[in-house]
Amino acid sequence: MKSLERRFVVGLALTLLPVFGILLWASATAVRSLSEAYVLTRLEHDAEALVAAFDRNPRGHLRLREGRISPIYQQPLSGHYYVLHMDGAPPLRSRSLWDENLPPTGAFEPGQVRIGRLPGPGNQQLLVRQAGYEKAGKRFSLLVAEDLTPLTQQIRNFQIGVLALVGLSLLSIIAAQRYLLRRGFRALDDVRNDMHKVASGELQQVAELGPDEVRPLTGEINRLLRQLQQRLQRSRRSLGNLAHALKAPLSLLVHDIEALPIDRHQRSKLSGHLTRIDRLVSRELKRTRIAGDGIGQRFNPAAHIPPLIDGIRQLYRHREIQTTTGTLPGQMLPLDYEDMLEMLGNLLDNAFKWAKTEVHLLVEIDNSICIRVADDGPGVAEEMRTTLLRRGSRLDEHEAGHGLGLAIVRDLIEDYGGDLALDRSTRLGGLEVTIALPLPASEH
Repeated sequence: MKSLERRFVVGLALTLLPVFGILLWASATAVRSLSEAYVLTRLEHDAEALVAAFDRNPRGHLRLREGRISPIYQQPLSGHYYVLHMDGAPPLRSRSLWDENLPPTGAFEPGQVRIGRLPGPGNQQLLVRQAGYEKAGKRFSLLVAEDLTPLTQQIRNFQIGVLALVGLSLLSIIAAQRYLLRRGFRALDDVRNDMHKVASGELQQVAELGPDEVRPLTGEINRLLRQLQQRLQRSRRSLGNLAHALKAPLSLLVHDIEALPIDRHQRSKLSGHLTRIDRLVSRELKRTRIAGDGIGQRFNPAAHIPPLIDGIRQLYRHREIQTTTGTLPGQMLPLDYEDMLEMLGNLLDNAFKWAKTEVHLLVEIDNSICIRVADDGPGVAEEMRTTLLRRGSRLDEHEAGHGLGLAIVRDLIEDYGGDLALDRSTRLGGLEVTIALPLPASEH
């Protein structure tokens, strides 16, 4: 479970469910207890009324005066019953029992009271009060009962209503918490949007806004971004400074070699080594000029390729080379600006170096980004193309060739999980380099 919102919602639900369950149980128990207490109070009053209605008839026999008995005890199967037991006499039963009987109970001493439940007529559930009495010198036991079925049904309806109310309250609390969480997480959405802008090069820093819990996070992100930018700038400047610093000593070494008292072969060999070093230094200077100061940007072909072509054309301004491109895509791609400039810079540099009059660049986007760079130079034989991709190998050791640049391109392509292919251009006749880099599904 990775979502914080889901964790909070589930945690709140798991916390509230037992609490609400206890409240529901407590309320139902309280209602049942209060209801049964009320019924017992009523049974006690009825029992007192029945005892008061118990007396002797003119012939001296004990009787219950009907006029003093509640009519509910006269209605058949009304749910209100009584049974009076007296030693040596048949029990007196309420007319409401009709021809039904209640389970027999034992004799009770005067003042003894027992509360219980008994099955009644028609599967009724009776709450029973039994007690012993003494009146006019006679001891007897009186059982008074009331059917709890209507009361139980009302309690069940109450429980269903309370359960629905509790469920609705739980859902309302969870919905309110979810709304508050989403409202609170909007600050994180702003941080995410700022990070997207930083990745695309629109911003250099994340706005340190939002609640106190988020500001330390954005502060740390900005600190790391500043460190990364500073390190990249220092590395790039150091590389450029080193290349510049080596240019002058290399020129002096070439001049000094000419004055050494050595034979022509040794002088030529030393000059060749220094010339290769000078070309590598020149290459790094070119890369520094091409890269510029863009840090952490995404790559936009339509915006970034034309300035790159102009920069390389300036390096070869002594040659009349025509450059053609197809329609360049204008969308931001999830590819690092620096990597793409280095990759395309090497490809275009090689193409310009070997081209006679024309270089062609094509960029297409489908499930991947496909880049084709072709020139009208001499091209490369098929059996030599594999050798060409090895780091540092060149087809012409006396002139700066394709080898180092294409090896750098190959390494960058492998980092992105792409493919590199070398072929002969059907349009221009020279070397055609094809690159395919995969893109995330959301960028297609």
